[in-house]
Amino acid sequence: MINLRYNILKYVIFIVFTFYSGTSVATEDSFNISVDRTWGLLLGDDVTVKIDLSTLDTAIDTSSLPLEDKRYGTWLYLKTIDRTTTHLIFHYQIVNVPLKNTVIETPRLDVKQSDGQWLSLPSTLVTIGPSLAVADGVENITAKPDMKPILISTDDSVKRLQFLVLITMVSGLILALWHFGWKTKNRQPFAKAVHDLSRLKFHAVTSDQATRILHTAFNNTAGTVVVYGELDTLLKQRPWLQPLQADIASFYTQSEQHFFARNSQQGPDIENVRKLAKACRVKEMLA
Repeated sequence: MINLRYNILKYVIFIVFTFYSGTSVATEDSFNISVDRTWGLLLGDDVTVKIDLSTLDTAIDTSSLPLEDKRYGTWLYLKTIDRTTTHLIFHYQIVNVPLKNTVIETPRLDVKQSDGQWLSLPSTLVTIGPSLAVADGVENITAKPDMKPILISTDDSVKRLQFLVLITMVSGLILALWHFGWKTKNRQPFAKAVHDLSRLKFHAVTSDQATRILHTAFNNTAGTVVVYGELDTLLKQRPWLQPLQADIASFYTQSEQHFFARNSQQGPDIENVRKLAKACRVKEMLA
């Protein structure tokens, strides 16, 4: 009877051993595991865990891999899994942080080989830290202070700006002297007349002033005093004025009636004087 029980127990132990050996779980020491960073991790950071399976002779059954886009434990969220012939690469994200630096374990995962055997994938340690500076408990959480600004000297910029302002002022002064001084003296007669009439445009200019300015331009152009009876001589000397003969003759007629008639007539219209001066200036430029 005792021998019978012994034989039965022996067979039961043999069967259990055989079943266990057929579904045995590989030891964690048989795999190499590495992490891209083991410390300095904060909320939102990514962690990549790489497990070397090159020692296995049988491929991994992909249907047994853990679910992606799922939270594992308190701290980690499994985003994706990359598979190669020799490695499994797990991409986690930190979704929670402690109040002080804490060492955590990556998840221990079981996967199955194509021959039906299960493997226990090892875990590894990483250190995660808080995103806030904590003093005297969680009720006194305060943000970390900002860095002091780096002050940049502005002395060189101020000097360059002062030099630029000085150059601008000197250039403006030279331009003003040239425009109102040297340039005016060297203008052609009708150019000077247009300039002088333009300066008087916003002042209380009289018809006499405008008429004298234009007469001066005609006299300087002819090199002598031009009167109504000598217009033909002027037009012969300066043939580029001939297209304006009618307007010039009208101007001299009105001027003569205004200045020399017994009963003084109204002088030439100021706007007409300006128009004639500009028309003569155009011909003068093309001469």
